Amino acid sequence: MIKTMLIERIVPLSFTVVLATLPAHANEALIAAGEQQALVCKACHQIEEGGVTVVGPPLWGLAERNIAGFDGYPYSEALKKHTGSWDASSLDAFLAAPSEFSPGTNMVFPGVKDPGARAAIIAWLATKNPTPPDWVTASSGTEIKSVGDGILTPDDNMTLVAAACSSCHSLHLVVQQGLSKDSWDETLEWMVDEQGMDPLPAEEHEKVLIYLAKHYGE
Repeated sequence: MIKTMLIERIVPLSFTVVLATLPAHANEALIAAGEQQALVCKACHQIEEGGVTVVGPPLWGLAERNIAGFDGYPYSEALKKHTGSWDASSLDAFLAAPSEFSPGTNMVFPGVKDPGARAAIIAWLATKNPTPPDWVTASSGTEIKSVGDGILTPDDNMTLVAAACSSCHSLHLVVQQGLSKDSWDETLEWMVDEQGMDPLPAEEHEKVLIYLAKHYGE
């Protein structure tokens, strides 16, 4: 069993796309890409208006509240020392390395290393405000790489597995395993029951199992 896998969180980057160099607020493709890249956010944060704290605080209205400004959430002391509200620059720095931006942060994942993916996520987050700000980073319009590239074995279901698994932990932990299909199934059930992973639809669950057993089986 791989109960040591769920140590870190990383944002899933589910496809590769090259975007035209347009302002983020005017680039619908960039925003759509950001929604895909930010699937992991929904595991810990509510996104839409009126959201409440789940694992982390809701993300609606980031531009209109101070950093560490959602009432009742136990932010780290380091994050509370940052002043002002979130903007493209501060979000880019935080998403790149949360533990460096805010030592002791409750965000237990190593960060989004791909600057193009961060630009897309930030453009999408901008739309989650009553008045969307023009959040544009220097990397807007650059290539967005799949997190599975160079880590997982290429396959028709690689993107699905990358999105499902990287919502809770690094994909490097997946490739270190060697489990039968039944053991992978037990592991997925354990992650749902004990680690708060959202259950996959039955068809996707089976595709993930087949992929994992085929490429990372006994």
